[in-house]
Amino acid sequence: MKKILFIVITVLSSFKILAEENILFSLKNNQILPAEEAFGFNLIERDKDIFATWEIKDGNYLYLKSVMVKAGDNEIKFKKLEGTALDHEDEFFGETKIIKNILKITFKYETSDVETKIYYQGCSDKGFCYPIQEVKV
Repeated sequence: MKKILFIVITVLSSFKILAEENILFSLKNNQILPAEEAFGFNLIERDKDIFATWEIKDGNYLYLKSVMVKAGDNEIKFKKLEGTALDHEDEFFGETKIIKNILKITFKYETSDVETKIYYQGCSDKGFCYPIQEVKV
């Protein structure tokens, strides 16, 4: 009986030590980053050219079709400078293209009375999808 009690106490102590060290239940690996950190968005303006970059953290991705530039209600065409589109089977959108790691685009910016915005949306590989993000140019 003493041997069984010793084994039980040893096992329970081991679980406590592992849990305290976050080895057994790692909270860090289960955290969802804020969108700003997950997608690392950056905007640079040179003359009338706008360069938008997303440095996408590991474990996250952008939907390629969600990346959009609009001046008012009018969509502005952009050129993809960097980023590989990967095929992805999505439970909400079906077969779609996603971008991991990095995406760089450029477009012409015309100053006017109409506000220009960049939209994008992505998800975490853990299943959390971010709402559509909106950035004013």
